[in-house]
Amino acid sequence: MGSLRSKVGLIPNRLTALGAVVLTGFVTAANFRAAFYSAPYYWRPVFYLPMLPRWAQLLINAAFYGYLLWLWVVFFVMAKGKERIWVAGWGPGLLLNPIKGVASSPVVTTIRQFQAFSLAVAFLAAVSIFLDIAARDNRPPETRDLE
Repeated sequence: MGSLRSKVGLIPNRLTALGAVVLTGFVTAANFRAAFYSAPYYWRPVFYLPMLPRWAQLLINAAFYGYLLWLWVVFFVMAKGKERIWVAGWGPGLLLNPIKGVASSPVVTTIRQFQAFSLAVAFLAAVSIFLDIAARDNRPPETRDLE
């Protein structure tokens, strides 16, 4: 049972792989649109609470982005093989947003393009994982036990 546990990562079956492909494809398309066809960027914090002072809002948003960074590292450690490429592709898309709030316009454009291309790599990794799982599930039963 221990060997089976070591082979299972974040995407264990075909349905999960399809969900990863669809979600990553949607977010990738939205990021490409934002990077190349969008209006100027205005950064807004995730948690904007006008009743709180600015320092409290900054503290809440910093804690949230710290949690996202911790969660991304945990998922990267849990991932196996091509799943690590998928998780690594999601990293810049999620973790570079706070930098856009303090950067100049050309830097923001570069960050948006980098985020879009990193998510495109994640999308290709998700498609590859889906195709590998589909090919594995369609093999004859006698060859499945050889892994």
